[in-house]
Amino acid sequence: MQTVPIKTPPMTRQHYEFIADLMGPMVAWPSHLVDIADALEKSNPKFARKRFLDRATKAWEDNHGKGELDDEIRF
Repeated sequence: MQTVPIKTPPMTRQHYEFIADLMGPMVAWPSHLVDIADALEKSNPKFARKRFLDRATKAWEDNHGKGELDDEIRF
């Protein structure tokens, strides 16, 4: 099966910030943001990957909270 390339419209920093703010809280884990960044990086050679991941991860943390780690194993 042959895939059809998708032509990406020109995107600016404001578009990427909007996507980070919108998608960041929606993913199950912040590691999924790497996949989104991979796709966006293909859309613009000047894509600021670190800036996007930092902003999207902050949006995820603001929505999900960091929580406390409970290391106690109960038998």
